Amino acid sequence: MKLRDLSIKRKIVYLYLPIAIVPMLFFAVVSMKIYESAFINRSLESMEDNNVLISNRIDSILSDAEGSATYLTLSINRILNSNEFAGVLRNDIKLYNLISNELTYAKLIYKQIDSIAFIDKDNRLYYSDYSLQKGKMGILVSPMLTKLKKTTGNSVWFELKARDYITTDPDRKMLTVGKKIWNINSGETIGYLFVNVSESVFTSLFEEQVASYSIYDSENQMLLTSSLNKSEVSNINQFLLEVDHSSKIIKTETNRILVSKTQIDKLKWRLLSEADLDLFTQDLSNIILLVIILLITIISLEITMTLTLNRLITSPILKLKKGAEEISKGNFKFKFNMKTNDEIGLLAQSFNDMSDQVNQLLNDVEREEHKKREYELALIQQQIKPHFLYNTLDIILKLSQMGQARKAQMVTRKLAEYYRNSLSGGADIVSIKNEIKMTEDYLELQKLRYSDVFDYDIMISEKICKVAIPKLSLQPIVENAIEHGFVDKQVKGSIKIYDRISEVEGKIEIIVEDNGAGIDQEKLLGLNQLMDNTKPSSEIIEVKSFGLRNVNHRLKLFFGEDSGIKIETKNGVYTRIIIRLCQEVEVDTND
Repeated sequence: MKLRDLSIKRKIVYLYLPIAIVPMLFFAVVSMKIYESAFINRSLESMEDNNVLISNRIDSILSDAEGSATYLTLSINRILNSNEFAGVLRNDIKLYNLISNELTYAKLIYKQIDSIAFIDKDNRLYYSDYSLQKGKMGILVSPMLTKLKKTTGNSVWFELKARDYITTDPDRKMLTVGKKIWNINSGETIGYLFVNVSESVFTSLFEEQVASYSIYDSENQMLLTSSLNKSEVSNINQFLLEVDHSSKIIKTETNRILVSKTQIDKLKWRLLSEADLDLFTQDLSNIILLVIILLITIISLEITMTLTLNRLITSPILKLKKGAEEISKGNFKFKFNMKTNDEIGLLAQSFNDMSDQVNQLLNDVEREEHKKREYELALIQQQIKPHFLYNTLDIILKLSQMGQARKAQMVTRKLAEYYRNSLSGGADIVSIKNEIKMTEDYLELQKLRYSDVFDYDIMISEKICKVAIPKLSLQPIVENAIEHGFVDKQVKGSIKIYDRISEVEGKIEIIVEDNGAGIDQEKLLGLNQLMDNTKPSSEIIEVKSFGLRNVNHRLKLFFGEDSGIKIETKNGVYTRIIIRLCQEVEVDTND
């Protein structure tokens, strides 16, 4: 038996259950995959961010060490070149104390510094900590001092390692920056500075972190690590050192490891971090279990609801089907008799209301069509006014008699363009761009007639140029402004046409504003009531309102009742006609 021949009851069972359940299963599986992928990506990004943060802190520590060396270079020069010592380095207890105090003060300023030692050219040792003096002989014969003597005063970093000279603890690794100090006045060598940074400063950055961190030098030798299992960390990080990825997931026999790498350029170090992915995904397993329970519950409810729907919906639907067939035959007097107040009952009542509304709508459409034809006839009569054509032809004749043939040609061309655009191939709806062009042609012709009466300015944004508007919506408004707005004005008139767009409400407004005589408040109230269809037209007796009513009615017919014209004015100051377009419809135009 074909599916279409099955009863509604069987169709609900055969179609509804798979459609309801399969997408949920698919959604659950895909969601878990997407969530897991997103979780892993966020974990990798978090590790990378932590690596960058720690590497920035390491850079700050290194910069502090170099900064302390620079500071001490200036301080020792200041002491030595004072009037008391005149740049001469000698075995003087006061000089010795001053330099030693500067070393101690620098250590207090730069909190990350472990200790500071200074050896002058006569091999006298100055120190910030008393324990540094134990390694004096060691530093004098060390390769560190030998290397430093060959430099020109730039900072030199020595590897992080444990030493038994110039260190507070021979069992702790120290990172040392050395610097040859010159006399800035004479250019002679004063001595050699050593600034120590303890390994504990770096390992403290790894505390209270979920991941394990390690630092490798440029030769891939591990310098520091926060992990207790150094051999395992070494194997994982060694693998990462050989690839170019900044972060990666490494699968081992027992788990998956998140690893990430960051460069510390100042010392060509690499900071590597690793964390067990399973520790991060424990909550994900709980979520998956919860989703499975929810799916089982939802599937059970779907089956129960399917059986209930078969009993409650099938019978009322059959009644609706029979009634809809009667209405489709044109029997709008048919009425459903449903005793229920559920959705089916409401739908039946809606059918009853629809029958009544269709009859009413047919009558309304007939009346609106008749009314529309009346306004269209009035529009045609307004489009080509004999007195406007006569006045323009009279201007052309006078220009020809005055020998201004070029200007007469321009007026003739403008007149032809105006009537060509106003006809628009018979189209009732044009683009705003076309409407603006038509209005501009009209204004140019009127300026030839009223050259000293008014100026105009059109500011319409490109984004609304293709939006549809009933033809000749602007010209009657502009004509009102010229013929009624500037009659009693002593100053030169101005007409502005611009737009406003409401991004939130999706409305477009085109404003025609003039600085004419304005409208008194009583007439303004009546006109706005007329535009909103809240006042009979017979109460407005002025002929000048006909053009506005024509435009307002056509706007409402095309865009809906929320569209139309609103008038704002201040008597003797300005009049602002606002055209509201509440639906943004574009026309297919080649303008």
